[in-house]
This record gives sequence, C-alpha cells and structure tokens, in this order.
Amino acid sequence: MAMETNNIDVLLGKLRDLDQDLRAMATSDLLDTLKKTEGTLAKDEGDRCMKAFVKLLYDSHNHIQNLAMGCLGQAIGMVDSETTKDAVTSICTEIKNRASTESTALSVGLRVMSSKIAENAKNKALLGSLACPIVSVLTDKPSLPADVVTDVFSALSDVLSYAGAQVAADDETVDQIQNVLLEFINHSNMGVRRRATAVLGAFVVHVPGERSEQALETIFQRYEACSQASEKSILLRVLVTIARQCPERVSRLVPAILDREIQTLDEDNHDARTTALLVFETLVCHCTEAMAPWRDKVYEIGVDAIRYDPNGNFEMDDMDTDSEGDDLGDEYEEDIYEDEDDDSWSVRLGGVKLLAALAKSKLYTSAEVVQNIGSVLVTSFKEREDAVRAEVLVTYAGMVDTVQEEAADALQEQTPKVVKSALSAIQNYSRSTETKQLVFAIFSRLVSAKHDILDGSLPEILPLVTSFLEADDTSGVLQSTPSKLVKANLKLEVLDFIHVFVLRSQVTNEAAEFLVAVKGGVKDNLSSKTFQVPSASFNAATGMVALLASDASSSSAEFIGWYEDMARLAASLVGTDDQGTKESAYVFIGAILQTFGDQIKAETREQLLEVLIQLKGGAIDAPVVLGAFAQAVSQPTKLPKESVVAAAPRVLQIVGALLRQGSTAAVVAACLNTVTTLAQYGPEALGRDSDSVLQSIIAVISRAPESPPVSALHAFAAVCPSVSEGTMRSISKGLLQLFSATNVYDGQSADAMSELFYAVGHTFGALVDGWREEIAENWLVTYGHYAKQRKESSNEAIQAPFPTAVLTNAAQSINALYTGRYQADAQPWSSDFLSAYIFQAPKSNDAVAKVCLGLRALGYAAADKKVPQNDQLSAQLSTHLQSASDDVRSEAAMALGRYVGCYTDLFPSLFAGATAAGGGDSTYAVSKLQAVKVAVEQIVGVGHDSDMADSIWSMVLNYVQNIQDALPDVLAQTLAVLATTFPIKFVPQLASLIASTTRTSTKAFFITTFRTILADRQLSAECEAKIKQVLTRALSGIADDDVGIRRLSLLALYAIVQGKPGLLEEHVSEIEPSLFQQTIVNESLIRTINMGLIKKRVDDGLDARRCAFQCVHMLVRMLPDAVDGRKIVDSVVRGISDDHDIRLLVLQIIHESVAALTPLYAERLDDIADAIREVQSTKLPKKVVSQEIEKHHAVLKSSVSVLVAFVPVAKSAPMASDKFDSLLAETADPSNTELSGYYKELAE
Repeated sequence: MAMETNNIDVLLGKLRDLDQDLRAMATSDLLDTLKKTEGTLAKDEGDRCMKAFVKLLYDSHNHIQNLAMGCLGQAIGMVDSETTKDAVTSICTEIKNRASTESTALSVGLRVMSSKIAENAKNKALLGSLACPIVSVLTDKPSLPADVVTDVFSALSDVLSYAGAQVAADDETVDQIQNVLLEFINHSNMGVRRRATAVLGAFVVHVPGERSEQALETIFQRYEACSQASEKSILLRVLVTIARQCPERVSRLVPAILDREIQTLDEDNHDARTTALLVFETLVCHCTEAMAPWRDKVYEIGVDAIRYDPNGNFEMDDMDTDSEGDDLGDEYEEDIYEDEDDDSWSVRLGGVKLLAALAKSKLYTSAEVVQNIGSVLVTSFKEREDAVRAEVLVTYAGMVDTVQEEAADALQEQTPKVVKSALSAIQNYSRSTETKQLVFAIFSRLVSAKHDILDGSLPEILPLVTSFLEADDTSGVLQSTPSKLVKANLKLEVLDFIHVFVLRSQVTNEAAEFLVAVKGGVKDNLSSKTFQVPSASFNAATGMVALLASDASSSSAEFIGWYEDMARLAASLVGTDDQGTKESAYVFIGAILQTFGDQIKAETREQLLEVLIQLKGGAIDAPVVLGAFAQAVSQPTKLPKESVVAAAPRVLQIVGALLRQGSTAAVVAACLNTVTTLAQYGPEALGRDSDSVLQSIIAVISRAPESPPVSALHAFAAVCPSVSEGTMRSISKGLLQLFSATNVYDGQSADAMSELFYAVGHTFGALVDGWREEIAENWLVTYGHYAKQRKESSNEAIQAPFPTAVLTNAAQSINALYTGRYQADAQPWSSDFLSAYIFQAPKSNDAVAKVCLGLRALGYAAADKKVPQNDQLSAQLSTHLQSASDDVRSEAAMALGRYVGCYTDLFPSLFAGATAAGGGDSTYAVSKLQAVKVAVEQIVGVGHDSDMADSIWSMVLNYVQNIQDALPDVLAQTLAVLATTFPIKFVPQLASLIASTTRTSTKAFFITTFRTILADRQLSAECEAKIKQVLTRALSGIADDDVGIRRLSLLALYAIVQGKPGLLEEHVSEIEPSLFQQTIVNESLIRTINMGLIKKRVDDGLDARRCAFQCVHMLVRMLPDAVDGRKIVDSVVRGISDDHDIRLLVLQIIHESVAALTPLYAERLDDIADAIREVQSTKLPKKVVSQEIEKHHAVLKSSVSVLVAFVPVAKSAPMASDKFDSLLAETADPSNTELSGYYKELAE
C-alpha cells in the first residue's frame, strides 16, 4: 500500500513534540508505516522523512534513537539516491560538529544505512559516492571515541567491499582513504587498529589500481617491521584475507612470510603460533603453486603442531605399537591432565587444519596423502580436546573422500591402524556421541573407496554396531566442529554404514557373518520413533536383500525368517505419516518380491502385492508405489508368473486413469514404466486392458506431440503385440497425424520412435503399406507448406528452413516399419518399397517431396548396411544428382554417398565421375563431390578402413595437384575427414603440402583443409598431439608472398589461439616474427582507383592485416605470458594510426594488456601521442557523402578512446610525456567541441 501523506505530516509534526513519549510513539508509528508501505516515497515525502530521522539520531532519548535507526534502514530503497546521499552526508556532518557523547547513535545510524545500501546490488554508484563524506569524518575529526570510529570504519568497509570500482574512479577520495587507513592502523586503541587494518585489507582487495598495490606494500612492510605480537597478528590476518580473495596478489610475498613465520613456531605464544598456522593453511589453499617448494617443510610444521601438547601425559606415537591386549579402558579419560588455562589445543587445531589443506592441495599424490598425512591423523584420533579430536576425524574422513579409489591400496594398508585407533577413541570417550558418529562416517567412506577394506576388521567393529543399534537414544548433533559429513543421529550413521557396506558385488565369509549379526538390529529399528531411523533401516535392508540375492547363503533358514518379518513390517508401515519411511518401505517391498518372491510364504507374497496394488496415497505416492511394483515384476523376477498376471488388471486400471487425467511428469513416467514392464508378460498380463492402455498412452503423446516422452514411445512399442489389429487400424490415421508433428533431435528419442514403428511393422504386417502412404502424405503436406513459404519469400538471404526433422522422422519411421515386417516374415531386407518414390522425375512439389523421402530413407538404410547392391538404383541416384531441385540433389548426394559407403569398390568410379568435369564448377559435379564426402565419412569416419583411406587420399591429392582453378570446399572437407580419422598418417602430410606447394590455388586449398580440421570441436587427443608437432609448418603460409595465402594462414592461427591455445603455446616464439610483420602496412599493396572526379585508395593488404591484429588480440587474451610484450606494444603503436576497424581491435588489445605492460607502454607514450594526433588531424574533403561523415566522426571518437585508455599509464609513468599531456589537454579543452565531448563521455 502507498503511504498516506496526511498521516505522514501528522506523525512528522509529533516528532518535534517536547514530550519524549509522544516522540517515541510517533517514531514507532512511522516505522510501522514504512514496513507496511509498498513501492517508493514521493520525493518531498522522502526528503522530509529522512531529515527527521537523522535529527532523531541525536535525540536525548536512547529509545527514540534506536527507533530512528530502524526508520533509516527501512527507508533505504524507498527514497531516491539523492535523498539517501543527503541523509548520509548530514549524518557525517553531525558526527563532526557535535560533541563526542552525541556521536554514538549517529555513527550506528551511519553503519545501518551503509549496510542496507550494500544489500542492493544496483546501488553501487550510490554506495561509491558515499566514500567521500564518510572518510571526511575521520580526516576532519580523528579524535572521535573508539566505538564511533569503529562504526565509521564499518560503513567505509561496506563502501569498499561493494563499490570498490566506483570509489577508484575518484583519485582524490582514494588518496584520502589510503591516508586515513595508514594513519589509523597506528591508533592507540587496539579495536580501532584492528578495524582499520581490516578495512585496509578490503581496500587492497576491492579497489583496483596503483593505490591498492601501494596499500598492500605498506601492509607488508609494516608486517615485516612489526615487533609487537598482537599488532603483527592483525597484519597477518589482513594478509590472510587478501590471500583468500586475491591469491595472485600475495603469491610473490610467500617466501618472506614463510621465512618469518617459521621462526614464530619456536615461541611460547600460542596465539602467535596459531596465527602462523592459519597463514600457512591459507597459503597452501590459495597460493598452492607458490607453496610447492616449501611443501615438506610445511608438512613437518603441521605434524609438530598436531602433536604439540605440553600438558598431556601421553605420547601420540605410542599408538603405533602393535602390542596385544592394549586396553587403556576408562582410566585413560580420568588420567588426562586438565587445565582451564591450557590453550595449547588451538595450536593442535591449527595443525589439523594445515594438514587438511595439504591433503586437498594436490601437492602430494593420493598415495602420499594417505601414507604421510593420513598416518599422522590416525595417531591423533585419541586427542583429548573435543574440538581438536572432531576436526581430526572430519579431516581424515574428508581425506578418504578426496583420494577414494586412487589410493585404495594405501588405504587398505592403513585400515587396521585406523580401526584400532578409532575404536580406542570411542572407548576412551564413551560419552562423546560426536566421536562415534565421525568414526562411522570414516568407516562408510573407507568402504566406499574399497568395498572389502573393512572385512578383516569386522569382528572388532561388530560389537559397536550391534550395541548402537540396540541403544534407546543415540541423538547428537556435532558441536565441536561444523561438518556436513555426519547425520543428526548415531543410529542413522550406523545404518548408513551398513547401507554402504552392502553396496558390493561379493559376499565374503566375514561379510556374511556380519550381515547375520546385524540383521536383527536393522529389523528392530523399523519400529523406532526417532526421525529417519525407520527409513534408514529400510534402505540398509534393501541393500542387504540385493546383495544376498547373489549369494547362496541367502537361502539359509535364518535369512528366510528375516525376510518374512521384514516384509510384514514393511506392509504395516506403508500407512505411516512419515513420508520417508513410507517410500523406503515400498521400495523394500519391491526388492524383496523381485529377489525372494518364491521363498517367502504365499500369503505374505499376496499381502505385499496387495499393498502395491492398492495405491492408498493416490497420485502423491504413485511414483514410489508403481516404481516398487515395476521392480517387483521386472524380469528376471522370483515372483510366480501367475501372481503377476493376476495383479495386472487392477494395476492397469489405476495406471490408465492416472495417464488419462494428466498427472505430473513423475506420475506419468512411473505409469508408463509399469506398462512397459507388464508388457513383458504379453497378452496374458495386458489382456482386455491392452486397447484402453494404448489409448491412455496416446493421450500422453497427444499432450506433447512435438516432443512426446521417450517412455511413452517405449510403452507404445511394448503394448503393440497385445493390441488387436482392428484397434490399430481404427486409430492409424489420427495417430500418424499426431506423429507427423513430432520433432526428434536426440538419439534416444529417435531410437524410441524407431522401436515403436518396428513393433507396428513386426506385429501388423498388413497395415505397413497403408502406414507408409499415410506417413508420406503427412510429409507431402509439410513439404508443401515449406515450398510455398520459400516461393513467397522476397528476401533470398532469409529462406524458410527445410523441415529436416519431419523428413528424418518420416524416413526412419518407414524404414522401421518395413524392417519389422521383413523380420516377422523372415524375409531379407529390400528397398522395393522405396522404388515408387525414388524412380520418378521430381517435376512437381509433391514429386520432389516423395523423391526426398525415398532418398532419405534409402540413405538411412544404407548407413545401416541394409541395402543390397543394385546397379539400377545406383544409376537412378546419379540421375537425381542432376536434378533442378536443390533438395533432391542434396538428398541424392547423401543417399549415394552412403550407398557407396556400403560397397567400397564403387568409390573409384564415383570419384572419377565427380572430378571428370575438370574443376567441379558445375552443379552436378559439386553434388557428386558432396556424395564423395559422404562416402568417405561412411568408409573412413565410421568404418575406419585404413587401406581405403590411403587410396582415397592419393586420389584426392592427384586430382587437386592437377587442377589449376579454385577447388570447392567440399573437397577440403573430404580430406579433413581422412586427416581427423587417421591423424598420424595424414596430418604431417598435410602440413608438408602446405609448406611445399607453390601454386597459390592449391596451397589455399590445403590451408582450407587445415582450417576445416581445426573447426572440429571434438578432435581426438591423438589428432591434437599430431597437429601440435607440425604446427609451424602448417602455419608457414603466414610469411607467404601471396596476401591471400597470408590471410588464410592467419585465420587458421586465429582458430587455434581461440579454440585450442594449448597447441600453440610452445610455438609462439617461432610464429611471432611473421605474425607481427603482418601488422605493418605494406605500401606495395595499396593502389588508387580513379572514379571520375574521385580517387579512391584501396588497400589490398587490409584484410590480412586485420586478421593479424585479431590474432594478436587473441594471443593477449589466451596466452599473455607467451608473447613478447614489446612486440605487442609496437603493433599497438602502429595500429593506432591504421584503418578504423584495426584501431578498434587495437583498443581491445590495449584494454586487455595495459595492466601487464604498463611500463612498456609508458616508454612509448610520445609515439602513442604522435599516432593519435595523426588520426585526429585527418580532415574531410569538401565534397563528401553522409556515410563518410559518420565514419569520420567514428574515427575521431575511436582515437579519443585510445587516448583515454592510456591515461592511467601516463599517471603511473616514472617520467611524464609532454606530448601525451599536451594532446590530452587539447582533447579535453571545451573549445575543441567534438573531441572534448567524446573525451567527457568516454572518461566518465
């Protein structure tokens, strides 16, 4: 609702009342009104409210001050930016002008406002503008109370953290902030020093530019010079914060930090040691590469720290002894030295975290992590401090997660010690549920890494498992350390361990004994009242059932009884209100029926089936219940067939109703899966319901005809054999019209459609011809619409898209129909059914459509090697290659190519016919070359025929090297297929041909082939490796005499740098000379054309030069460290005065390289200024057209863009450039109207 102005006026008036209670009530009412108000306040209302709220911050009543703070925070976002800024400025002014005792509420209000503004990502500009008034408080009145200064710093921190880039735009404000922060980090008050140092860290992280680097350097210098432990700790923590957010900024400081902090470890100050360990941990996590040389030293530091316990009465290494009967008992816990003042645990905790960082850093191999770090952690499982012990256990579990199967052998070797130490920790800290949970979390992860890893230790673990399962209450949430590793209840952790344990393929003797022992506990916990315990028990039991089904021991009497009991309990729990328990009970029922349906009692079996059939929960439970039923009856199943057949009619009635009523996707999927599963039992199961079930499936398809669910197509195919021919005949026309709208793009859907039509053809042979004609008629309608749109289109560049998806569906459907019928009749596959389409002249739209359908279907059949060799058919395909219809020629090329791909002996004649015309200029020849390419894809790309690849390569090369004219791209694509399939053979040959060929047209063809290879986004590693070996030869054309060859080679280079830079990285220095040579204007390629009174300058080298600059730009982006910086700068200086398009590329190069190459650019500022001045001095001729005027303005603006881009360089240059400064002043001079306008726009 909107704010009522009259009410606002009344309340604002009451704020001035002398009675503080009335003021408080009015303020409270205003706060409530703001909370209920939607939208924004009017400008006048917002101004009056904010001024009033600011004034209330120095009210004499504390309660009113607090309400005013709430009002200010609530009003943010409801008033405009100008009003908000005015309010902040007013607060800052009042803090400076009022007595220190009145400033506290004002500073808190300032902090509240900055925090609220920072919450809105759109307010960055507003937030950045607040830096100046906020920092002015600290510059104008540095003697403020510590709590006020801290609040102001909090507000400044919000500004820097969320609007650092905006703050950086104002050099003066940046200077003020830096000076203030550097002053206050020496403040006498520790709290102020701490806060100022933290804000200085935010300044370094979030404010880009030179000042940020200076601030970092200052922090580091003060850290190096600092001798006071507390001060050094603050500075270190700021460096830690910077390292976490900008590790590259701190990496260079790592050696110095390490050298100093390693010495700290010898001190008795626990805080200093803890801080040093935090630093090491952060550097390992975020500056990993820089820490690599100190890897082993840092590991030793972590080991020493985790064992540091000056007040303990035991040695960690004692736990490595193998003495038998080592039972410390409960006395161990009583003997621990306890001292409330002992804080050595913080050092040990830091050591654990450091080792955890090393474990994740990849500085050690997985096996080394287990052997080195894991072994140290294991000796600390009995750590006396809860927080440290929990962190040790969490770290070990995380380590196992990280290494998993990579270090399975190392984990196997270490496991006995892990179990011994873990069980000892549980024994000695028997009251710590947290320890027990974490131990079982470790056990679960060990079993996930290697299923039988704990089998040898099961006798030791088993007593704990059974006792924890029998316990009444095992709840306990981690309190010592936050972790997502464990659950809220120990029983859940134990049951999860059992569940993971049974996810294995074999049952060893130890595992079988373990399962026998725990099965009772699993069953008993089904009746637990603890949340999630029953469902976890079912999950474990379901896993046990799956495992026992594969082992002979599952037939033993003790398990048979367990199956019966579990089944009855599951049946009784499907009505529970707990959804998790209900769902897991259904899943267990499905599993037990499928695996042991023949072993449980008949009455129990029928009871369980009845539970699944009833579907008490309706559609909500349908996915789970139907999923369980489908699992129970899915082949192979132990359920008697008669039980399934008896249950099928009731299930199908439920499924049909759910499908027809338009249920959720999950319900529909479950229903369709159930139908498909029951269809395995044939007409006996589907019976009289088959027709209605089919109609239900069609209803699902009709709701999404363009992309029907794959499961619906599978279900249709499965039901077909049980449906009557009369039913199928009656629905044929409508069904095929429905399918004509289907667009199949993915392989899964295409396979499902083919399966459906195959089932129809196999079951209803008499309907196949009619279905084919109906499919063809639907395709003719679609093609007719397409042809009409194409004819009516007035724009040749924008043509109606060919309906390839519809043609694909139609062709594959027809093929599947006849494949099914042929197999049902035990006949060989024949293309006779396509003859009526293929053997006709495509003179009308309908005829063209039919020919395309026949050719597409034949092509698919040929790809599957179904088409028998037929000379008449081959000749007809060649005839269609000469058709006047583009569509027919395209389909004929595809069909002929695939046909020849089946019979490779036909390829030489196909190639000879395609190249007989001489240069491939005729439409017929190009179509035949397209057929050649398709045949090569079939023979080599799919068939990997190495001998044919050699023969084809020779044919193509012989043809190419004897042709004088330009060659079609399709031939280059053909060679590319050969090279990508057999790169070891052909990639080196191609590179040699590029380097050695002298004829320009032929060399251009080979370079085009190479570019075609590079365009493949799925190149094999073998192909990429071979390209890398021959890259310099393949790109030798960059230095060719012909400008066209240079351009093509540069385009190839661009493709590599953009898509596969790793191939080029080692060769950059070899390619650089010729690349940067192409960025120089070649005067010999510039000519003048006389056009009457106008002379036009034509630069034939411009396209190649543009490509060269594009390559430089991409190198700067993708491989900045591999390129010579001076050469980049030289090319930039040249490009500034080049063509306008090139200057735009140069501008991008500048933006992406200026940070790294600032010193080099600074050396060339004079040259840069000369180049910019040259551009700006260009004049328009007296007689020009409007396009030339627009281009001239664009040229001038781009020159100013370049100038602005170099302003930061000029500011940081050690020596000023008079030329640059003079040019900048002239450009910004308002008297230079156009240039100054561009400057003002771009500089902002």
